[in-house]
Parts: sequence; structure tokens; C-alpha cells
Amino acid sequence: MAKRKQSKFLLDKRLLITTLILSITGLILVFSASSPEAVLKYGDGYYFVKKHIRFLILGFFVMFVASNINYRIYKKLAIPIILFSIFLNVLLYTKFGKAELGQARWLELGSLPRFMPSDTLKPASVIFMSYYLEKLGPRIKNYKGVIYSTFFIILFFGLVFMNDMGSSLVILISLGSMLIVAGIKFSSAVTLIAVGVLVTLKSLSLEMFQYRMKRLASFLRPFENMQGDGMQQGNSIYSVALGGIKGVGLGRGFQKFSYIPHVYNDFIFSVMAEEFGLIGSLFLIGLFLNYTFASFKIAMKIRSEFGKFLAVGLSLLILSQALIHICVNIGLAPVTGITLPFISYGGTSLIMTMFMTGIILNISKENNRSK
Repeated sequence: MAKRKQSKFLLDKRLLITTLILSITGLILVFSASSPEAVLKYGDGYYFVKKHIRFLILGFFVMFVASNINYRIYKKLAIPIILFSIFLNVLLYTKFGKAELGQARWLELGSLPRFMPSDTLKPASVIFMSYYLEKLGPRIKNYKGVIYSTFFIILFFGLVFMNDMGSSLVILISLGSMLIVAGIKFSSAVTLIAVGVLVTLKSLSLEMFQYRMKRLASFLRPFENMQGDGMQQGNSIYSVALGGIKGVGLGRGFQKFSYIPHVYNDFIFSVMAEEFGLIGSLFLIGLFLNYTFASFKIAMKIRSEFGKFLAVGLSLLILSQALIHICVNIGLAPVTGITLPFISYGGTSLIMTMFMTGIILNISKENNRSK
């Protein structure tokens, strides 16, 4: 009887448990990081965490639904999904796009809750690229296959780069990694990486992106302008340093008291580092690595090439976003305004992350069912 009950649970336990731990850790950190601003602005220290709990419940529901939808359906819908996502991102340049901190990242469509369309393009681009790479097969090694694949990556990267540099880099890293997994030649991979770096640096010199050059300058010298462009990153580095090995303790962090704006979103890792120290930080990084390794293990077992690309691409999407966020928080990368998956306060980002996890869990279910 026990064996029969055990066989019915087809979801990958390692991935599911890691997701649960990450989500609980995020809930604790959001409460700790947001309570000072919540009291100051709304007179309720639980204001943000109560909203986060609602997002989290919705996210788990989305993950549950996605884990029960056969992942092969996304191959049939890959083109409509990517076209719809592109359409949403194009709407940012209309009256529906709403600017925040100088960048139009949000869409407001009537009575619908506002959301970031770049968060929809992340999984949509991976789904489309998985479909396209399976269709190409061995032809990915030919120059035509490389050129066509590169064209799609540049299209998705460029569409988001205009308003959201962090998300565009996440898309670039995850889709580029998928090409390597698909078997692109090493020389082609090196050439594409070099060209991508040069084009990105050249685009930053354009007048419309001067604010990003200022961010880059403040990244190189964050402590020279602590009252201006270097305030967020400089204080974030201070926060990490104050944590030491063991941290100052949950809720006892100092830098979150208005020293780091939007600390519960873009700089929540610095709260982890200050309150839980190096030990807590390494634990969190280990969770993301465990999530990725569990997804890779699922990818290696699936017979479908589409499923393999999908699991690898989605997991690398989440890992690359986490690493960029952490690098920004500890001063190894310029400020990009990107959230930490599962951990940061938010709606669209959290729900899309849970949706992607649900897809990977469904692939694991297919693996276990095939046994």
C-alpha cells in the first residue's frame, strides 16, 4: 500500500521542496525588509507582507495548474505565445505604458492590475526558442541556423533592453545558454558573446541611455556620491559588510530604514546578508544552485528535445536573474533594478517564476510517469 501511494506522487520532490523553502525565506525577508516603510507610509508594518502573501498564494495556485498541464501544449502554442508577449511589450510605447523612476516598465490596461510585460517575455522567449531549436535539430551547427537563432535572441533582447536592462540581460544569458546546450560550435559561441558585449557597450553610449552611463560610473565609484546615484549600491555594500559571518539577527538590520530605497524589491539580498550574514547568504545561493541542478537532472532524463530545452532554459532564466540581483547587491554589477526570484516583494515577477517552476515540475511528472 505504501509503495502504491508513493508511486502516485509524480512531481520532483527535490525541486518542489527547494521552491517551498525559497518561498518561505522570501516571505520572512519581505516582512523584515518592508516593515519600516510600511509603518512610515501606511501605519501598518504588515502592509506589504499581507499583499505578498496574496501574491504567493496566487503563485502557488498558478504553479499547481501549470504542473498539471502537459508541457507539450506549449510547443503547439509557441508562436501565439511569443507574438502575444511581444504585443504586450510594444504596448509600453503607447499611452498604456507607465513610467516609474524614469523608465516605462509597467502596463496599465483599464481595470486590470498593472504588470511588467518583460516578465511575460522571459518564459515566452524560452518556450519559443525551445520550439525553434527542436525544429532546427542538427542544423543549429550550420551558419544559417546560428544566424536565425541569433536574430530571435537579438529581437527579444532589444525589445526589453530599451526599458529594462536587467531583464534583457537575463533573456540574453538564458537563450544564449540554450544555443550552447543545443550544440552550437564553440567558435560561434565565442563570436556571438564578443559581438553581444560590444553591441551592448556601444548602445550605452547613445544619448537616450546616458542615465545608464551614470549608473555605470556610480558602480565604479559608489561611495563618491552617496547622496545621489551611488546611494542605493553604496548603502547595499555597507549592509552586506555589516552582516559579517553570522549577521545582526532577523529584523535588526539597519540599512533598510530608508537608507536603501526599494530594499524589499531590488536590494532584498542585502537585507539577507546584513541580518543572516555570510552563512545565510551562502545558504540562499545554495538553494538557487540546488533548484538549477534539480532542473538540469529533470532535463537530462526527458526524452523530448523540446522538454530538455524548456527545463534548461527556464531554470537558467531564474538562476541568471538571481545571480545578477546578487551581484548588484554586493557591488559586482551596476544597478539594473531586477528582483530576486521567489524572494523579492512583487506580483508579476513572483507569479511568472511560479509558473515557470510549474512547467518544470510537469516535465518531471512526465519523467516519473514514463518509468
